[in-house]
Amino acid sequence: MEEHSTAVDVPVEKAKETIHQYGLGLLFAANIFGAGSVYILTQAGVGFGFGLLWVLPLALGVGLTMHEMSARLAAKNEPLMDYIRDVIGPTAAKPFAIGIGFIMQFWSVANYALAGAALVFLTPLSNLYVGIVVMAALGISLVELRVYSRIEGVIATLVLAIFASYLLIVANLQPPMGAVATGFVPTVSGDISYLTMIIALLGTTVYYPNFFIQTSMQHEKDWTDVSRYRKDHTVGLAAVVALSATVIIAAAMAVPDETLTLTAPAQPLVDMIGPWVLGIFVLAVGAASFTSATGTLFAAGFMIPQSYELTTTFGDMHFRRTVHFLIGLSVLLAIPILAFTEFTPVRLALLMPAVNGVVGLPITALALFAAIERYVDPSRLERALFLVVVALMFLVSLVTAESLAQSIMDLL
Repeated sequence: MEEHSTAVDVPVEKAKETIHQYGLGLLFAANIFGAGSVYILTQAGVGFGFGLLWVLPLALGVGLTMHEMSARLAAKNEPLMDYIRDVIGPTAAKPFAIGIGFIMQFWSVANYALAGAALVFLTPLSNLYVGIVVMAALGISLVELRVYSRIEGVIATLVLAIFASYLLIVANLQPPMGAVATGFVPTVSGDISYLTMIIALLGTTVYYPNFFIQTSMQHEKDWTDVSRYRKDHTVGLAAVVALSATVIIAAAMAVPDETLTLTAPAQPLVDMIGPWVLGIFVLAVGAASFTSATGTLFAAGFMIPQSYELTTTFGDMHFRRTVHFLIGLSVLLAIPILAFTEFTPVRLALLMPAVNGVVGLPITALALFAAIERYVDPSRLERALFLVVVALMFLVSLVTAESLAQSIMDLL
């Protein structure tokens, strides 16, 4: 009996250790790969075929560089919000953190809306607003698990399932590997829509709430070696890039150039692969939206209490109250926006990433660089590389702001 128990326990322990080693990176992947990412990537595939696949390795490099700064702060247990509070002072830090947290939850507005739409599509439930409330309640329930390792396990499992879903779809499409390979060769174009999409793809991979999370997680991970964080977030970002490539490839092969709806990216695949693909696609979109909506707010769960000079750990009272409040606020905003405007969940998913990133991304990038200068003293080469990436983040924010302004004008 003991031998049998040991044989069963070994793979279970290995699975737990694997999730402990890479689960934080998979949480980052879940936060990045939300509703907006799915449809932005679909637009890239529809508009440019395989031609923008080369941007994904570039985005991976930029993301890894940003996370290198974040990981060094994490290893020294220097939460980014603590640094910001020290620089701007506790009086200014509180409205700053609350303001960024408020902006951050707009990402959750879109993601809970799309998760609710996916739930309505997949179940007998017919009311979108009820679907949104149900998914938000599941988000609150996830937070109420309190123990990070449990939450990490749930999110890691969902991310792996999402990845398997998209991989299954692309494998059944049997993409032309030669054409896909040429898509990874960089090409230059002066077309403004081409350049804008490059910036959009970079912006969807570098996700600033993850830096507030990573720098606050030493209590949970107990890692003091930068290499542990580096290995973890490299796996997470690589998963995002792989997922992104599958969406672009599928869209380039199958999606017509038309207005995106919840099921539009998968409708053409029904004739090409089979009716099962529609449910798999919507299930993957719903799971991605749910994990991204909830995981994103973990950043606010850290940074808002930290702005009040509270030592916060994952799942404590201050963390949970903050995340619960923002989940509730997301629902309170999502329902009237959908009820009284022309917005659909997909249109929200395309707009809200810009709302979320246009302010938070450049501020976070600048704060990361300044914190590294204080606590780490990087080499000249590292400093130059970090500065280039920070400047790129400001360019991403500028282009995103212009795109956001144009989108708002079109709606008006």
